[in-house]
Amino acid sequence: MVRQMKQSKRYRINPTHELIPETVERIKDARGVAYSTLSGRPISLCKSLERRGELRVRFEEPIYLWPVTYDEDVATSIRDQPIIAVTRDISQHGVGFGYDERIPTDHVVAEFDLFGQGTELLLVELRWSEKNAPHSYVAGGLIVGAVKEDHSVSESSTQ
Repeated sequence: MVRQMKQSKRYRINPTHELIPETVERIKDARGVAYSTLSGRPISLCKSLERRGELRVRFEEPIYLWPVTYDEDVATSIRDQPIIAVTRDISQHGVGFGYDERIPTDHVVAEFDLFGQGTELLLVELRWSEKNAPHSYVAGGLIVGAVKEDHSVSESSTQ
C-alpha cells in the first residue's frame, strides 16, 4: 500500500477592511489593462440591480477557488487542487462566480491572476449558492479579507 502525501495550503488573513478595496482595485486594473489592450475598449461598469445597489464591475475571468476552513486569522485549504471558476462581477465588498462542482465549505480563497503581475488572493464568505444543472453552480459572497499564502505554516498529512 502506497501512502500519498497531501499538502495543505495555509493562508494568513488580513481582515483590515482598508486593504480590501486596494486589492480589488489592483485586480480590476490588471484585468482592465489586459482587456483594453486586447479589445481596444475600456472595462465596463454596470449598476447592480441588487438591494445593495453598489457599483459592480462586470468581470468574467477564470479564477481558482480554494475551499478552506477559517479560524481567526488563518485559513487552511481542504483540498490539494482548486475548483476552477469564472467570475461574473466584482465590487469592493463582494464577488459573484460560476463553477462546476459543489463547494463543501462556507469560505473560499479566491485566486486572481494579474496578467504577468503575480496574483491576488481574497478570502470570500459564501453568502448564497444555487445549482442550475448537474455541473453548473453560481454563487456570491462577501469579501472578508486580503490573503497571503503562508509557506511557514504548511502542514503535511498522510492519506
